[in-house]
Amino acid sequence: MKNSVISTLLALVWISVADPTSRPLERDGLATPRRVMSRESRSSHVIPMRKHLVSSSALHPAVLRRTTTPVNLKNMYDVYYSIDIQVGNQTVSVSVDTGSSDTWMVQDPYECVSFWFDPRNPDGTRDCGLGTGFNGSLSGGIVPGLPPFYRAYVDGTFVRGFYGVDDVTIGGITARGQRLALVNLTYWYGDGQTSGLLGMAYPYLTSLDGAEQNQPPYDPVFTTMWKSGAIDPVFSIALSRNEDQGGGGSGLQKESYLALGGLPPVEIDESTWASTAIHGMNSVPQWGFETDERGMYIIKPEAFVLEKGGSGPDAGEEILKNTTQIPILIDVGATLSYLPKGLVNQLYAAFDPPAQYLSSRGLFYALCNSTVPRFGVQIGASTFYMAPEDLLRQTARDPTGEWCRVGVTDTDSPPHVLGVSFLTNVVAVFDVGKSEMRFAAREHY
Repeated sequence: MKNSVISTLLALVWISVADPTSRPLERDGLATPRRVMSRESRSSHVIPMRKHLVSSSALHPAVLRRTTTPVNLKNMYDVYYSIDIQVGNQTVSVSVDTGSSDTWMVQDPYECVSFWFDPRNPDGTRDCGLGTGFNGSLSGGIVPGLPPFYRAYVDGTFVRGFYGVDDVTIGGITARGQRLALVNLTYWYGDGQTSGLLGMAYPYLTSLDGAEQNQPPYDPVFTTMWKSGAIDPVFSIALSRNEDQGGGGSGLQKESYLALGGLPPVEIDESTWASTAIHGMNSVPQWGFETDERGMYIIKPEAFVLEKGGSGPDAGEEILKNTTQIPILIDVGATLSYLPKGLVNQLYAAFDPPAQYLSSRGLFYALCNSTVPRFGVQIGASTFYMAPEDLLRQTARDPTGEWCRVGVTDTDSPPHVLGVSFLTNVVAVFDVGKSEMRFAAREHY
């Protein structure tokens, strides 16, 4: 296994600037923090992210199979967040993924294959659900002397193609002479609009290519951008469960953003900022890596907190506080969050009535009118609670319409993941320069 060393440029300094709007308010003699946006760290390169839904009723149970190897993650359920990127002189819609590093798109025409019956196409027609792909050739041509580009994902999908070079522009920042991949053979389960994927993780993952996993690493798009000095080595993501809801007079939109070099324009609770180290690949022993080099955004939360829900006299009463620190991958490409079975079983039991496993769906569901417990992740001194809308997803129901999907599922094998069901409650800062992640709670919306 070849290793790569990521040189560190500028370290982002997190400084709170004195501002009258950020002073505590006096209420009943107590200082209460006012919730404001961090203006001093706001990025000037902010890209709105579109939220796409794929019908969960069409998903085959085979997509639920897990793996014990650190393959790149793709969203295996029903929510995608996408942006437009410019490749050469073409605009391409791609999904954003913090659990992988490669940027790829299908090249029209491409071949779609299938491993199982697709209920969307009972006549046997193969449809990967991808949007309009890249036309023509990349301006820098094909990279010579490399094996074919190949990626297999944990939901059974895969992409195969070749490497080429072109300029990639996102949010006014251009990664010049960027290596990326064009795909001409794939099985995918897309949203009908996106035609590729933007990987935001470290260069190390680009070396895990194909069966031999021995390709020398290269710089992904984000790495190329910050190494050029165009931005600080940091990006942040704010995912909204509802899009274009307006800002309630504040001028801020409740939509989703990818911000390069700083923070997105959303309201946060400044008092909740917490930081934690990004750990190396050897932090997950089951993967068998000896290197402590960083490849994914892996953190170790201080605790998981479960409390009674509802509005009764015992609401908020602590059921458990699990302080076992385990490596967790922060991944915008996963709809659900994947946590250890023992912890999640207690979460299921805390629903009133308790959540149940639906074999036809391959996941746990609870009655849509259930009382939802409070479930939080402690990072540093702050605990970030998942909103009831994320713990019990009203938009993901069984065919009867009575059962809703629980936003956390169980797994005994890594990777453990905090996905969209967690990220819609926070602003997540991915600071490569300081090798740490920072989180702040968002206003409830």
